[in-house]
Amino acid sequence: MRQIVITISDIYLDQLATLVQSLREDGVIVTHFYEFGVIIAIADETVISRIRNRKEIIALNEEQEATIPPPEADIQIFPDE
Repeated sequence: MRQIVITISDIYLDQLATLVQSLREDGVIVTHFYEFGVIIAIADETVISRIRNRKEIIALNEEQEATIPPPEADIQIFPDE
């Protein structure tokens, strides 16, 4: 499961509640949605690929994972230390 941010086209803002319900029926777990057309949700990879090209959605961004090395790792140590 991945966290996603969905941006809805302005044309469909008046249908936002219906769209949220439709996404839920498709397997999207909607955690927040905002009247200005942004939906925060969690979905499986298969669901994401299925909803990505819906006409109402102008952008779908998936969370990116970042890792930071521990303080003692070489990349964290300054030269001359």
